[in-house]
Amino acid sequence: METKLPLVMKALAAAQSRLQECRLQINAYAEADEYLQDYQRDQYLEDASEILKANTIRARAAIRIVFELLDLDESLKALEAEFEAVADRLGQVSYYDEYLGPYNEVVDLLSSRLDLVVPLVETPSEVREQRRVLVRMLRQLPHFIEGTGNHPKREKDVQDHLLPILRLAFPDVVREAPVPRQTKIYFPDFGIDSVGTAIEIKFVDDKAKAALSVGGLYEDMKGYANSGYSFFVGLIYMTGNYLTQDQVEAELTNVDTPKNWKVYLVVGAGGRVPKTKKLSKGATN
Repeated sequence: METKLPLVMKALAAAQSRLQECRLQINAYAEADEYLQDYQRDQYLEDASEILKANTIRARAAIRIVFELLDLDESLKALEAEFEAVADRLGQVSYYDEYLGPYNEVVDLLSSRLDLVVPLVETPSEVREQRRVLVRMLRQLPHFIEGTGNHPKREKDVQDHLLPILRLAFPDVVREAPVPRQTKIYFPDFGIDSVGTAIEIKFVDDKAKAALSVGGLYEDMKGYANSGYSFFVGLIYMTGNYLTQDQVEAELTNVDTPKNWKVYLVVGAGGRVPKTKKLSKGATN
C-alpha cells in the first residue's frame, strides 16, 4: 500500500474532480430549468442531461480505479451492484426542496461510496506538516512585504515577493509549472511537487475585483484537477478589507468545492498602477 500511495492519491484526486464536474453540471441543469424560457429550452435541458450522464460514467470509471488500487474487490462488487440498481436515473436531475437544491441519485451514490475510502488514503504525516508550514508562510506574506517597503501594485508583484520565500522551505517550487490538458495548457502560479500542491495568487485593490476574485480562483483551480497535484491553495492578497474569510467559505461551499481546495485571504500594503492618460489626436507634449 505504501508504495502505491502516491498513485492512489492522484487517482483519488481525479475521482473527486470528476464528481465535482457532475455537481457543476447538476447546478447548470437546474439553473436552466428554472430560468430558461425560450424555444431552445427543451433541447438545452436534453443536452445538459446527456452531459451529466457522460460525466457520471467518467466519475464511475475514476472511482473504480481507486477501489482497484486499494484492492477493495468486494467493495467494488457492492458498488457495481448499487450502481446498476440506479443506472436508469443517469442524467436525471431531481430536487429536494427550494433550500437544499438539485441532486442526482447516481452521483450521490458514487460520492457517498468514495467518501468511505478517503480515510484509507491518508496523506503522509510529513507532507501534512509541510503543507501546514506552506499555509503559514502564505498567510504571513503581508508582514514580509511590509518589511521590504516595496509594496505590490499588481498580481505579479505579489508573486515576485513570494517566490524567494517559498524557496527557503521548498527548493523544488516552480513558477508557472505547466499542466497540460486536452484543449489547452494551464499554468498555476506556483507548483511544488514534493507536497503535491498548486498555488494560485490573486491581487485585489478594490471591492469590484474582490467580488470576482473567488470565482476567478475557482475557475483557475478547476484547470489543475486530474493533474499531479492533490492539494490546491488560493491566496487572495487584498489592499483593504474587501472580503471576509466567512464570505469566501460560504461561496466555496455554495459550489461544493472538494476538501483539498483551500482559499485564504490576507490584507497587506499595496497600491494601484497609475493609469496613463492617452493623448487625444493632435495633442502635443
